[in-house]
Formats: sequence, structure tokens, C-alpha cells
Amino acid sequence: MSKKIISETDLEEAFENFFGRSLAGESEASSLLIVGATVLVGVVIFGAFTVGKRSGKLLSTVVEIRRS
Repeated sequence: MSKKIISETDLEEAFENFFGRSLAGESEASSLLIVGATVLVGVVIFGAFTVGKRSGKLLSTVVEIRRS
């Protein structure tokens, strides 16, 4: 086994090389993007539900029985 001691700076340097250096506002922008995408998906699902419900009402058949 190797007897090399791994320091905190070695780990930080390795993580920076692996993940890349992040910008200061990058985390805020990514969280805003996630919230926006979630809202968009919710609106699309709600719209599909509403359109399907409306088309079901328009295409349903009403049978009227009359006695003479």
C-alpha cells in the first residue's frame, strides 16, 4: 500500500478537476431552471387533462327516450 497522506487541498483539487470550476451564480440559475421546468411540466399536464376532459364532453352521446 502507498504511504502517501492525502490532504484536504488534494481532495479539493481533484474534485475541481473532476467536476469543473463552478461560477458564483451557477447554483441559483440551475435551481431557477429546475423550478421553471417543473412549472412548465405541470402546465402541460393540466392542459392535456383539460383538453381531454372537454373533448370527452363534446363527443359524448345523449340518448333521449320519448313516449308517444
